[in-house]
Amino acid sequence: MYERTRRWLCGPQLVLCVACAAALGCGSDRADGGDAGNAGESGQAGASAGEGGTGGGSSGTGGRAAGAGGSGTQPPGETGATLRSRDGALYDSCGEKVVLRGINHPTLYVDRKGEALPEIAKTGANTVRLFWYATHGVKIEEAEASISASVKSGMIPILEMHDSTCKWALDSIVSYWTSPQAIALIKKYEKQLIVNIANETSPPSANEFRTKYSSVVKTMRSAGIHTPLMIDGGNCGRDYSVLLSQGQALVEADPDHNLIFSAHLYDRMSATSYAKLFADAQSKNLTLVVGEFANKTPPGCGAALDYAALISAANDHGAGWLAWSWGDNDPNTDWNSDCGEFDMATTFAASTLRGWGKEVAMTLQASIQKTAVRPKSMLNGGACQ
Repeated sequence: MYERTRRWLCGPQLVLCVACAAALGCGSDRADGGDAGNAGESGQAGASAGEGGTGGGSSGTGGRAAGAGGSGTQPPGETGATLRSRDGALYDSCGEKVVLRGINHPTLYVDRKGEALPEIAKTGANTVRLFWYATHGVKIEEAEASISASVKSGMIPILEMHDSTCKWALDSIVSYWTSPQAIALIKKYEKQLIVNIANETSPPSANEFRTKYSSVVKTMRSAGIHTPLMIDGGNCGRDYSVLLSQGQALVEADPDHNLIFSAHLYDRMSATSYAKLFADAQSKNLTLVVGEFANKTPPGCGAALDYAALISAANDHGAGWLAWSWGDNDPNTDWNSDCGEFDMATTFAASTLRGWGKEVAMTLQASIQKTAVRPKSMLNGGACQ
């Protein structure tokens, strides 16, 4: 979610906000071990989850039937060169409906070779969100190893840029995305890839959010990027109201009409509130995913979040979700140093999954392992059946 130092602003569901700023709400500085800003063991969810599961011994061949929001097919003629967002749902290049269920991974800092991705795949995840930076002097070509490892492991890669976390600074990121090197990489993997434009970039207003992102999307389309473009909520990702209010206008502004909207749900919400959020997105025909969530609210190991209710409500409404996060490969350190619980596993190995991370990945009835479906194209080298 954030860099080693990040600013947390209060999202729409916080009950109390101290010293709120005029435009974006309250800010409290937070130092952490990487990018995470999520995770722990929610009180209610932890009680319901139990201790079962084997932590990571499963082979992860694609999960079980998804139930609500599981696989389906697009109308004839809707196949194409990329994944497609259409009428509030996502379809692969073969026209099969895909509900994203997966995990975030701080790739640039800890795993540029993608060594953790086969282990993440053992959960049955059908997607992984790959943490990257546009302004850290790292060539985008270095992201190919993790993109390739994700595809080979049967997971849709979501490549995202973290530079604008809790800031409103998109121009340098767009320049990186539209460089010849980035275009070549995106073209090579465009059948499987999702481009998450900028992590948690935080606009001063809803109008500015709509205006700027409309321009950004058009610029990226003109450069030749036709994958789904994922757009995070404002206010450090936690303001999903701007997605609901401006999403339709952004889809209309997109020449490809191929957008995914991502809410980072780190504020306390009831099961009813979760259900309403997903229902509201459905009513507007917006393809909504929970791009990040955890077991507690930041900063630090804050109040418990009912992550079991979150994923259950998302599953019931066919909404995708990705947990935060699969950290580094050192059992003696926590990648998320502000709250070690945010590390779902203690190493890259799936066998080291623990606590809420093990529940969300493996043991809850609504978990990745028990509900995720990998589209056939991810299991057949991109070929349609």
